[in-house]
Amino acid sequence: MLSKHLKAEIRRGLGRLELLLTQIKAVEGERDALLSCKIADTPTRAAALLRIRGIGPEFATILYSEGLFRT
Repeated sequence: MLSKHLKAEIRRGLGRLELLLTQIKAVEGERDALLSCKIADTPTRAAALLRIRGIGPEFATILYSEGLFRT
């Protein structure tokens, strides 16, 4: 049997975990929207990075937004 304080701490931890998972899903949704965006049937530069072997969606968006295509 767990004490009421330990149960409350576990509930708070689970609440923080659920919030974090919700935020991760939102960020991944924005990332996927950026990669799927097309202008005049030409893939964006971030989507073009995905064609390079070994680059996944997360790294492609980071390269796009933080390094290669800043103005």
